[in-house]
Amino acid sequence: MSIIDKVKQLISIMNENELSEIEIQEDVTKIRIKKREGGYVPAISSVTASPIHPAKIEQEHSSYVLSKESENFVDIISPMVGTFYRSSSPGADPCINVGDTVNEETVVCIIEAMKIMNEVKAETVGEIVDVYANDGEAVEFGQPLFRVKPSTRTA
Repeated sequence: MSIIDKVKQLISIMNENELSEIEIQEDVTKIRIKKREGGYVPAISSVTASPIHPAKIEQEHSSYVLSKESENFVDIISPMVGTFYRSSSPGADPCINVGDTVNEETVVCIIEAMKIMNEVKAETVGEIVDVYANDGEAVEFGQPLFRVKPSTRTA
């Protein structure tokens, strides 16, 4: 299958599932398509294949947003559709709990999408004050997962 055919197939999958972004990697080829108001923005590159588990999310946009109820809190939102997990494996302790301090690189949860485990990072500094999603629950793109009370200290 040619690259063009793969891109067409990915666009079709995006339209059918109402996705705004999709990324695949096969051997040394990585294809990422992001839907914007003006259309699609495909990015195809060669990469060095190295399995990573759980897969890390490469985000071009912030995964947190100021909460509408109060400007004193930040909500960490889901960067994708998938299944929410508080821990990296069954029976393990949660990545974070209410009261924990996080920084930009702190992994706060795992979202399973298409059998791939994706780490979600806090991308903010502060204290976790609420967990909105339940373990094993389906989450949507843009859905709030955690509430954080921001601070200027590093965790």
